[in-house]
Amino acid sequence: MAGIVVKGLGYAHGRRSVSNEDMARTVDTSDRWIREKTGIRSRYFAEDRTNTDMACDAAEKAIASAGISREEIRWLIVCTFTPDDRTPSTACAAAGSLGLRQDVLALDINGACSGFIYGCELAGGLLHSRDGKGYALVIGSEKISPRMDMKDRSTCVLFGDGAGAAVLAWDESAVFRFRGGCVPDRDVLYCDQKQGLIHMNGQEVYRFAVSRVPAEIRALMEENSLSEEDVDWYVLHQANERIIDSAVRRLGKPEKKFFKNLYHYGNTSAASIPIALSEMEEKGLLRGRKRILAVGFGAGLTYGSMYIEVDIEV
Repeated sequence: MAGIVVKGLGYAHGRRSVSNEDMARTVDTSDRWIREKTGIRSRYFAEDRTNTDMACDAAEKAIASAGISREEIRWLIVCTFTPDDRTPSTACAAAGSLGLRQDVLALDINGACSGFIYGCELAGGLLHSRDGKGYALVIGSEKISPRMDMKDRSTCVLFGDGAGAAVLAWDESAVFRFRGGCVPDRDVLYCDQKQGLIHMNGQEVYRFAVSRVPAEIRALMEENSLSEEDVDWYVLHQANERIIDSAVRRLGKPEKKFFKNLYHYGNTSAASIPIALSEMEEKGLLRGRKRILAVGFGAGLTYGSMYIEVDIEV
């Protein structure tokens, strides 16, 4: 699909930074073990903030970054597996808090850690259906800390709370490409209704990711005749530094083109890619029109990749 471009970005996170040493006081682990296995040094917990609070904070920044009015937003998609309520949706709650127009289409989608990629694909189709009129606001937002089993030391150290938002617009000169799918396997990674806690087979998730991520990058580039010169940055789901490093080695691509920020966030699921993009914009890495290849993977097991352009006026 042609015509989808990122016009604004923003992010938010919990107020309390929790170091590996803090985690070691709660569960049998150590800073050294967590760093060696994941690369994570700290993460944020949103103890006094809701998922909707973080989603709205990220959205406010993205709207300001895009330089648009709230009235111009026609679609609001919140990607999350940790909604504040089963119903109404986080998107409806956020639409009210943000003061969006009454006829905005607001909905949640649960694609787990692939959610933001899926949300952008859905937003692209919606924008195309209205001949490119208006803007779509896509938010990845997760409050995962209450869903962590603090007795499971291999899992609870991985996650953090945060939100990232992107304003998408139609642009005939832009290029957007998407791939995605699922390999159904509930038992590898899930959060059930009864306990409401995350359960994960870390080794199986790692095996899935280290094979699927490079395969998705190769396939997306080959199917769309994209060369290395067509990609300015690779932004992968920030789950584990070893997964990202493995993709770099397997693909033989320049490591400097793979952005990492998981060190201080941990795995924020659907929020990780938009948070990364927002930090890149904040650091000046997206000045001028930049072309991004992003890949997500997570519970389902889901996977998704997209080639998207970022064009934010400074």
